[in-house]
Amino acid sequence: MPEFGTIAMVVFAIAIVGIIAVTAKSRLTSNNTTLDIGGKTTMSDTLYKLAMIGILGIIVFGAYMAISGYNTDIYPLDRIRGNLDGIVSSSDPDVIRDHLVAIQSDLDLVMMNIPETTDESGKIIAKNPVWIFGTESTNFIRIQNNIDTMFAGLDEISSLSKDNSAYHTGMLDINDRALLLKTNIMDATPYMYVSPANMMFSAIWIAAIIGIIAILKRKKVLTCLFQLHLSKLNIRH
Repeated sequence: MPEFGTIAMVVFAIAIVGIIAVTAKSRLTSNNTTLDIGGKTTMSDTLYKLAMIGILGIIVFGAYMAISGYNTDIYPLDRIRGNLDGIVSSSDPDVIRDHLVAIQSDLDLVMMNIPETTDESGKIIAKNPVWIFGTESTNFIRIQNNIDTMFAGLDEISSLSKDNSAYHTGMLDINDRALLLKTNIMDATPYMYVSPANMMFSAIWIAAIIGIIAILKRKKVLTCLFQLHLSKLNIRH
């Protein structure tokens, strides 16, 4: 659920992988037991090994894609939050500018992967990771406008003396915007996990594992029927 934090999402993912791994191992073990005459097993060692390699490969691939997706979609937002903290804790215009430049670099990366909303004239009015019931608090176009305003405000106060009241007013405005943007980024972060693309990939990933288990189960049933047929033939003879 979007309300869960990063740690909860990681624990949830580990739990799902653990359940799938244990279930797959249990299913494969039950499929490899002796059932009938001659001590033959329902599944050859080769098929057993291939199935295990396939399931482990899918799990490893899923873990790689999860880490890669985190690095692309989530980690830049974490860096943005860190730089916003740096802005709040500093009163040096040069240090604040460095943080803003770093924020802009990460913001450009994030906005490339966020779906756009356009008006009737084709103008982009929103870039929102919340794909259903989105609000302005997670609209990255508005976040970008706030960053631009902070750059402009910083340019204005850079030439002023630190004893000037306008300097303090400008710094307060920048700090307030940084705090607000930090909250907006925190609100948007969980929805980067539950994007339609991520949910579709997760469904395909889980379906692939279930498919392998289903094939193995079907093989067990077919093998049992075949052995039962052979037993009947032997009894007749």
